[in-house]
Amino acid sequence: MVTHDYRVLLTADIENYGGRTDAQQRNLQFGLVSTIETAADRVQLDHGAWERQVGGDSLTVRLPAEPGPFVTIPLLLDQFLTELDLAIAAHNSQRSDPTWARMRMRLAVHVGPLQLDGAAGWPGQHAVQPARLRDSAPIRTALDTFRDADLALIVSREVFRDYVSQGPGRPRPSEFLEVAVAEKKQEYTAYLYVPHFDVHDMEVPKSPPPGNTPSSPPPGTGSIKNRVKKGEIFFAQGDMHVTREPKRREK
Repeated sequence: MVTHDYRVLLTADIENYGGRTDAQQRNLQFGLVSTIETAADRVQLDHGAWERQVGGDSLTVRLPAEPGPFVTIPLLLDQFLTELDLAIAAHNSQRSDPTWARMRMRLAVHVGPLQLDGAAGWPGQHAVQPARLRDSAPIRTALDTFRDADLALIVSREVFRDYVSQGPGRPRPSEFLEVAVAEKKQEYTAYLYVPHFDVHDMEVPKSPPPGNTPSSPPPGTGSIKNRVKKGEIFFAQGDMHVTREPKRREK
């Protein structure tokens, strides 16, 4: 019999991990785990009860059934996120360390029914979705746009609909940007937030005029497309162009 349970998933990944030296990667791995655990301790989340899947520059955790998503999700999005941002800033201040490298983190939160008894993890679409959101073009573009930011958050439609939009708490629904994510033949609606910055200031290239868009990308470009609420993002060989410096929100 397949065992399901309704659980919260949190997943984090480090920007540009593969472009760092071995010593820097070791430092960043430590920073990834330590900043998340520090933030959890500060808001009294028991990270010792988390079930983890670790992937070098990424960490995915399944939170326990108790105290449940109606407690843990508002805590994750509000106080935990604030403490994590502070912990990352503290890590990034240690420039005297010879293995130092700035850490910037992409974070995703999702909730849904999970299969708990897979042979090599947690099977099912709800286990896959947060990783897709975490690695998607919209959240990568957010960190590329807001270069002073250390952290960007993306939440699933379920999290936004059932928890963020119902309030109270922070961030407020108006502080999120609705984005469309297309990753590995899957499409999701998700919501993007960057602490201290207004994501609605993100500018992306306008889509080409009708009839000028090729039916398939030219050979060798490796193009992918992700739609966002204000337009479309086009990547070619990982390049992204932003035309205007966004405004930083006052704390």
